[in-house]
Amino acid sequence: MIPRRLHLLPCALLLCILTLLGAIFLFAVGIDALQGRSDFQFFADSNTYHEAASGGIPTIQGIGDAIAITGNFLGPLLILWLAGENDYVVLVLNAVLMYLSIRIIAKSLGLDALRLLIVLLLNPLTISSLLSVNKEILSVLFLALLIRAYCNRSVLTFILAMAVSVLVRWQLTVFFLILIGLTGRWNPVRRHRGVSIVLLLLALSALYVALAPILEPVQVNFESAAAEYEGSGFYEWLIDVQNAGLYWLIFPLKAAHLLFGSGLRMDRLLNPTEIYNDVWQLLHSTATLVLFVFLWRARRARLANDLFFISVVYVAVFAITPIYAARYFYMVYVLWAVALVSRTPFPPLIGSRAKGLTRGRASHAFGLST
Repeated sequence: MIPRRLHLLPCALLLCILTLLGAIFLFAVGIDALQGRSDFQFFADSNTYHEAASGGIPTIQGIGDAIAITGNFLGPLLILWLAGENDYVVLVLNAVLMYLSIRIIAKSLGLDALRLLIVLLLNPLTISSLLSVNKEILSVLFLALLIRAYCNRSVLTFILAMAVSVLVRWQLTVFFLILIGLTGRWNPVRRHRGVSIVLLLLALSALYVALAPILEPVQVNFESAAAEYEGSGFYEWLIDVQNAGLYWLIFPLKAAHLLFGSGLRMDRLLNPTEIYNDVWQLLHSTATLVLFVFLWRARRARLANDLFFISVVYVAVFAITPIYAARYFYMVYVLWAVALVSRTPFPPLIGSRAKGLTRGRASHAFGLST
């Protein structure tokens, strides 16, 4: 039974306060940084999205140009269009999307919205996702719709979740389709989640090699970035092994490296050369590691936990990309935050435990297991 007190109003009030503080920050520092007048980079690609929206990128002159293997500008461009390219309006829209997402999750799972927001705010990427145009805020909305769809078995909400995934990254749409396949009735091993993950890794390993020509632009971007970055060479070695069709073998190492690796480099935090990478993303990885430890100690980091299982599928899909980008795994942090603040160690989401599950036609539209 869902408790009456979800603390939605305090959550909304806290977001209003953060929006006000964010506006002050934008006035004092943020807009100068977004427009290139300051080196305080608190964002990843926000300035690039602004440039694309104003027609400053020749290769992006329409909706058809906004989606490609190497990058997806569709979601951020839509937000900028709605905001009239005004940074303060973007801030308000981000806050509204965050509140709506938390509200959907809280009502779907019956958890404390304020607690969830506080845990999310412990990750600096939550702050940056509120301050400027980005994809992370849309990822949170996608996750909220996905959770709602599974809880209520709503075909319309599943479709909405997939539509939002298209606005973010093509990998997110692939993840959505794979998750539907793994949890669907047509998966004969759906009740054996460990087996499902192993089979998924084997399939991804083979597909990565087979689709190498299509993914070549991504590989070229990685090689270009690796040539400019002075590292140990360990990540490059992982990519070489992956290119040989052995992604399934190095997946645990690569996943741990992407999720937690940069969070241990406190030397970069003390002497940053790139503010966003060496401070914001580094602390994001640190926060993710700390959250994982708490989740493990609470005995919720198990495949039997629906939220943790979803996060493992997400990591399996996103870790295969050669690009080293810790922010791609912000949604994992959100999933783990939801798992940690949930009322029960195994919140009902997928399968027969989910609320609202019926044997009607809509419940089986995606072949979801009961």
